[in-house]
Amino acid sequence: MSDLAEATIRHRLATSLMLLISIADDPADSDDRRLRKRVGVAAGYVTIAAPLGVPFQTGFSVASWSLALGLSVFSIVNLAVLGRTHNFDRYVAALLISGVIFVPAATFLAGGLTGPSSGLGWAFLVPAYAILALGPRRGVVWFAVYLGMVAVMIAIDPIARSVAPAATYLLELSGQLQNGVVPLTIVFVLLVYTDRRRLAAEARADELLTNAIPASIAARLRRGERRIAEAYPETSIVFADIVGSTTWAHDTPPAEVVDLLDALFTRFDDLADRFGLEKVKTIGDAYMAAAGAPEPRPDHAVVAVELALAMVDAVTDISATAGIPMEVRVGVGTGPVVGGVIGQRRLQFDLWGDPVNLASRMESSGLPGRVQIAASTRDLLPPGRFVLEAREIEAKGLGRLTAYLVQPAEGA
Repeated sequence: MSDLAEATIRHRLATSLMLLISIADDPADSDDRRLRKRVGVAAGYVTIAAPLGVPFQTGFSVASWSLALGLSVFSIVNLAVLGRTHNFDRYVAALLISGVIFVPAATFLAGGLTGPSSGLGWAFLVPAYAILALGPRRGVVWFAVYLGMVAVMIAIDPIARSVAPAATYLLELSGQLQNGVVPLTIVFVLLVYTDRRRLAAEARADELLTNAIPASIAARLRRGERRIAEAYPETSIVFADIVGSTTWAHDTPPAEVVDLLDALFTRFDDLADRFGLEKVKTIGDAYMAAAGAPEPRPDHAVVAVELALAMVDAVTDISATAGIPMEVRVGVGTGPVVGGVIGQRRLQFDLWGDPVNLASRMESSGLPGRVQIAASTRDLLPPGRFVLEAREIEAKGLGRLTAYLVQPAEGA
């Protein structure tokens, strides 16, 4: 069999298994709720097969076959009802109650707790299923039920011993193994599955957190820091705003507007990663990034200008490809800022300070398709790296300033 065929078979098996255990899923479920549902459903499938070992421990009596097949059929019906109603709590309650009835009855038929097939291991599956499917708070109640089951099995043990036929050594050995190893193996497998799913959910949450705020800030939040506020003395801020998008967006279906902005900001994100800047936020069709915060770097002004120029080229490319007349104004300002995480439900890393306002004014007073920088940024650029064109502007709230249009130097 070829590697491709084996991979195809594995994929189909994994897909089929996932369909089987996801019959109770709801799109509104949280990751934790979805995980608990799948564990509970998996337990239902186990309960179809697990009872069928009872007749082999009790001499294949009619009572043992009736009990085993009855629980198997009940489990099938319980899963079918779950698939139709999606009432997970009812399903789990029915599954647990069936275990509470079945385990003491099977233990009695097998000769009691002190007989060849003690049911203590199977009884523990009841609170184990409960805590995995319903959570620790509700699982405590079912642990109390488990203790009650043990008390019942102790009470009926003398009667079970007196009516059970004498067991052979092999029957005692196989019974102890089956009733000890099998239920504990089931618990182990469910715990492994639960832990893997938990780790996967945590990885997704970490990815979302890191996408929302800088990785270094996210790491500090995971370590338990509640208030994060830092001063960043050397930063350069980049502001970019799309020119001509408002009119186009007004006459365009929303899906097309979102698709275009997604493609554009995804390109900006890639460029920010390439030049080593941190995306701070987007507001409508405006994009803000920072160099030197939260991670300091000595060449923050240079990489900020390089990103700004690359943004202009990116918008030109996307505009030509999409056939939409669109340009971008980009402004850069440099200086000390303060940064921190704000909000509780939707965390956001933001920056405040004169360079933020300055970069915004450089953008708003700039020219479409050009990058305009402040004097504070120009002072940190190496000679000959860029071509600068001075111009006087009136910046709102800042008065009259000298700004500089930038383009790459020949051969740079």
